[in-house]
Amino acid sequence: MKLKKLSEIAAGELIGDGNLEIRGASPIEEAGAGDLVFVLEDKNLAPALSSRAAALVAPLTAKVTGKPAILVKNPRLAMARILPLFAPKPKGKPGIHKTAVVAASAKIGKGTVIHPLVVIGENVEIGDDCVIHPSVTLYDRVKIGNRVVIHAGARIGVDGYGFVWEAGKWEKIPQLGTVMIEDDVELYANVCVSRATLGTTRIGAGTKIDSLTHIAHNCDIGRNCALTSLIGLAGSVTLKDHVSVGGMAGFAGHLTVGENAIIMAKAGVTKDIPANSVVSGFPAIDHKKELEQQAALRQLPAALKSLRAKQ
Repeated sequence: MKLKKLSEIAAGELIGDGNLEIRGASPIEEAGAGDLVFVLEDKNLAPALSSRAAALVAPLTAKVTGKPAILVKNPRLAMARILPLFAPKPKGKPGIHKTAVVAASAKIGKGTVIHPLVVIGENVEIGDDCVIHPSVTLYDRVKIGNRVVIHAGARIGVDGYGFVWEAGKWEKIPQLGTVMIEDDVELYANVCVSRATLGTTRIGAGTKIDSLTHIAHNCDIGRNCALTSLIGLAGSVTLKDHVSVGGMAGFAGHLTVGENAIIMAKAGVTKDIPANSVVSGFPAIDHKKELEQQAALRQLPAALKSLRAKQ
């Protein structure tokens, strides 16, 4: 594909030969003739310029010499728009494989692809243009919107963890609710979303949830949230729209996190978090205060040593 065409797709400023033919995209250290590379950080500009790459995508502020380039405001956004042009095309064919077991009453959304070893329960709804990867399990009555991608091993609609202690043993609370996965959600490998005790566990439109994350019963995840891997949400946690959560964060039950909040990695959220907050630590507090506390804690041994020396 011509470099000029790529610059138009990325809405960037073209430097150099627009007729240069680009055959693919590559990491900087592996680039060869015909490859395009992306400069996502300033420190990578010099290696990109000295690489064998044919051209590069770099920030508008980059001083590029010696190679054709596309200069853009946001190189990561340019990557998101360019890489699909070089992605391998799916080899699947329309139809149902002869080894698949499909009820006569089942209906699959237009353009939706169901990979091998997927198990779909009764009264499940799956919208158009979805991709359900191998070994996914969708329990009864789960609802999946349009353009949803669910990666291998995810389990959607498992029973919520509901028990009551009585007469020296745990008695199970039946989990009668369901799960709603809205449009344009992507769930990565081995994500687990529990059905509600009553009502609905909801994953809002456009939200992305990374591998090995657990969403407990009756959680309500807003639109366009971003949750990285190994996160645990206890029951009835509400994340408002545009919340970002770092890896290994944990949430106590029945909490609300406001819009646009950022929960840093390994944070332990034990109370409601206001909108537009940035929190870290355990228990999670304002990130700047947490940094101050950590700095003071690191200075404590030297302060104690000095104090003992004066005694």
